Amino acid sequence: MTTHAVTLVFDDGRIARIQAEEHDTIYLAALKHRIRIETDCLEGACATCKGVCTSGEYRLDEYSEDALSAEEAARREVLTCQMHVLSDCVIEYPYPSTFSLKSPPATRMARVAEIETVAESVVRLAVEPDDGEHGPVAFMPGQYVHLGVPGTDAVRSYSFANPPGETGRYVFFIKVLESGAMSGYVAGPAKPGDAMPVTGPFGRFYLRPPSRPIVMVAGGTGLAPMLSMFDHMLATGATDQPVRLLYGANTPAELFSLDALDSYAGRGLDLAVELCVVEGEDGWSGPTGHITTLLRSEILNAGDCDVYLCGPPPMIDAATVWLAGAGVDPAAIHSEKFLPS
Repeated sequence: MTTHAVTLVFDDGRIARIQAEEHDTIYLAALKHRIRIETDCLEGACATCKGVCTSGEYRLDEYSEDALSAEEAARREVLTCQMHVLSDCVIEYPYPSTFSLKSPPATRMARVAEIETVAESVVRLAVEPDDGEHGPVAFMPGQYVHLGVPGTDAVRSYSFANPPGETGRYVFFIKVLESGAMSGYVAGPAKPGDAMPVTGPFGRFYLRPPSRPIVMVAGGTGLAPMLSMFDHMLATGATDQPVRLLYGANTPAELFSLDALDSYAGRGLDLAVELCVVEGEDGWSGPTGHITTLLRSEILNAGDCDVYLCGPPPMIDAATVWLAGAGVDPAAIHSEKFLPS
């Protein structure tokens, strides 16, 4: 029997991973893993089980065009009661996980390995997972986890900065704020060996298989998931498409990982980087203003591109409005808002 790994992504950001045999429908494969996909007819006629396959190959049994039109099928929308996977796949559902997943998200214990200040008000936190029943976190590049703040009941969310293949250590970038729960920890009592619970992963913000030019906009520590994506592209050989990164911060001193960004081109990634800061300082010769000012029509490949946005909510909102006005399909715009924590 041929089986494939299938990742189910729900509207609230929770994911579930299953193994699906090619002769089983996704509905049946999920049921074997005690996951109930919303459905009604189980005959491809009602569209209740509809999702979107964002990655991988599949085939569909017979279905009614009233349930799945030709236009929807061309957008890779699928009826998962009639869907058979032919490779590893990722499927998104337009409803929350509460109906399908009855168990809580897995929590794994980890320990702080390194705490390093890498820029003004930015700390690099590396944690190493303990051996446990759940094993390492299996995530997609761009996703995040909840980290428990040692010594408190507080939990904060951070995106992975390392690629999925590196399971021995998780890397995060923390914006240090005056009143932040995690900020107070990493700027104060944090030390290697501290126990830190890790819950997840979560998120609909993840790298889709690169098939056309990519534009990324990162504000502050919103760079973290982009680094995970870049490293994953290199690790998997997905380097055929050009990538343009627009990366901004409040001041030049808050920019980080610039050496890493400079290294990607030499490692085989067709990456062009543009930097911008809100407030320039003596010695800064680059653009000033909000990073969204670097968005312009000539970098969008006439609208035929995939766009990834990560940073403060005002940045995401402004970029989304501008991109829609520039003719980019909303389905091609993927975003994650970073909130102060």
